[in-house]
Amino acid sequence: MPPSIRLFTLTFAAFACCQGFALADEKLDYFVFLVTGKPTQGTVPEEIEKMQAAHLENFGRLAKIGELSAAGPCTDPEKIVRGIVVINATSIKDAESKFEPDPYVGQGFMKTEIHQYRTVAGKFVIPADATKLEKNVIVIVSQAEKWPTDLAKQQSISDKLGTFAKEQHTVGKLGFAGRFGEQSNNKSPRVAVMIFRGEDLESIQKLIGEQEAVKEKLVRVQVFAQYLVKDSMPSE
Repeated sequence: MPPSIRLFTLTFAAFACCQGFALADEKLDYFVFLVTGKPTQGTVPEEIEKMQAAHLENFGRLAKIGELSAAGPCTDPEKIVRGIVVINATSIKDAESKFEPDPYVGQGFMKTEIHQYRTVAGKFVIPADATKLEKNVIVIVSQAEKWPTDLAKQQSISDKLGTFAKEQHTVGKLGFAGRFGEQSNNKSPRVAVMIFRGEDLESIQKLIGEQEAVKEKLVRVQVFAQYLVKDSMPSE
């Protein structure tokens, strides 16, 4: 496991209280992609280490006050998506403010791509033992070249993918799936996210590739490894 991922585990565990979080009714769920910003080239290693520590400390702070329910680094082969964070906030603006103490974001080395979402299947929790990470597979679903303009057709695609996600959750393969709403801080074409249990990228790529919307190039899927705290997607 890369050193930065091990450091994430230790830092996150230090702040993850041994309990679940009762989140306020007025708060909404937001899925955040931390994406690559300006390069760190020219920044001295000592400064990067300080930023990394503050970056992880901010995660711990949000977890401690019950506003973060999941976070972890990604291994995007395109080197765009650096990690994901799942938070509760009252608005997009409030969600953005959660990252103000993060120097990576504040100094532009990472950017936040924030989506309000509705859970389709599964859930996130902070487990009692937050000292270990486990490797999962994340599937990011985006509009593709043949994405329809007709709202009814868009809904049909979404419904079919939702049915697929629920089926995979029922058989224990999928830990979480969420559908993105219109509220976002960007114009990203992403429409949904799924996180599958285990590390078998090839089988999940094949499984998702069999879906009608993927075959017809209505949606584009990105499939790569994603680390989360072990047992943060409990079986139901």
